[in-house]
Amino acid sequence: MSKKDKNHKDFGHMKKDSGNGEDTEQMTEFKKPEKKAAEDLPGEEIKRELEVEELEEEIEILRKELENYKKTEEEHLDRIKRLQADYDNYRKRTLKEHLEHIKRANKDLIEKLLPVIDNFEIALEAGKKLKKEDDDFYRGIKMIYENLIELLRKENVKVIDPKGEQFNPEVCEAAVTESIEGFHEGDILEVIRKGYMIDNFLIRPAVVKVCKKK
Repeated sequence: MSKKDKNHKDFGHMKKDSGNGEDTEQMTEFKKPEKKAAEDLPGEEIKRELEVEELEEEIEILRKELENYKKTEEEHLDRIKRLQADYDNYRKRTLKEHLEHIKRANKDLIEKLLPVIDNFEIALEAGKKLKKEDDDFYRGIKMIYENLIELLRKENVKVIDPKGEQFNPEVCEAAVTESIEGFHEGDILEVIRKGYMIDNFLIRPAVVKVCKKK
């Protein structure tokens, strides 16, 4: 083999080696990013874990805020219900007091009117005894009396005229007692003065004569 051919062979061998070196270097350069990505992976995972923890904390904060909001809302609703109940009770109580005030005012007015009605009844009874029913004056008195009784009736005033009934101490007052044959103990023999009541308010008890036991 000539020196020239030997040099050429060596040169080719060197070129081949040179080529292998470049391939190795290229392979090394290609693998380096993979190694770097592998080194950065734990850092990325930590970052993600921190982000997840932050999100979980935010979710927990929002959950607590929602619970507090619900609790506050329930407290407000409960307070509104209690205020509504208080208002309803106040309205009912005020209305009841107002009606009772009206009844008391009516009662006072009727009490002042009753003596006038008593006088009309006395006059009418005297007219009957004197047989003056056909007299114009008697008729005039009777008409006024009937108008007054009708006025009381419209105001829910009830006349207590218990003749023939059993004595009731809640609405009657016994002025006279007498034993009479044919009557039972407690029977009302006579109404001396009529009583009056408005709704459940007793304005004046009836004054009566009662049969007593022998």
